[in-house]
Amino acid sequence: MSITTNSSPVILFPKNLLTKPTSWSKLPFMEFTKTQEKIFNSAKTLMLSKGYPATTVDKICANAKVSKGSFYHSFSSKEELGIRLLEWYQQGENEQLFGATFKDLDEPRQRMFGFLDHAEKSSKRLWGNGCLLASLGIELAETNPKIRNQVSGIFKKLTLRLETIFEPAATRKGSPSAKELAEQFLIMLEGSIVLARVSKNWGAVNRGFQSFRKLLESSSK
Repeated sequence: MSITTNSSPVILFPKNLLTKPTSWSKLPFMEFTKTQEKIFNSAKTLMLSKGYPATTVDKICANAKVSKGSFYHSFSSKEELGIRLLEWYQQGENEQLFGATFKDLDEPRQRMFGFLDHAEKSSKRLWGNGCLLASLGIELAETNPKIRNQVSGIFKKLTLRLETIFEPAATRKGSPSAKELAEQFLIMLEGSIVLARVSKNWGAVNRGFQSFRKLLESSSK
């Protein structure tokens, strides 16, 4: 489900998803046509490797093996594609990142560390070629307010969802708040992805997770 803020759709996520384990099959999902899926996969690949400005509609269509007529039947412009692409991308990531078996654990602390273990194990598969949120957010922060607002809205919703996961580590006096932990997780993740890609060594991401795990352990004892 999405709402429109400043002319940009922003995805809504249920905040209690991990407070009360929920089946992903019961959550609302946006549906896309096969043609849209082809275009999304093509655009994602090209934008992660070439960047948004260098990725033209012609290149997207050629890579997806669809006509420009089919493209403009689905999207009014490259900008609309970018906004919808982010919705599609994050929906897929949410399913893979938050929909694993750890969510069925009853004890909140076990669920928290179960999420962290799952996120680390899935990290290279999900972000080995980069994170589309970070890539488009950095590239277009100053030039495209609609896509910037979309990226910002998704990060805000991710932070809310992560807060519910990290609440068990925010109960001690002097510990970081759940919001601070959620933000630290995103900072760790996005920063370590960049380091891993420029150094061509995924160990940077693994070390980031190890450091964050120590923070959670010390905060939740």
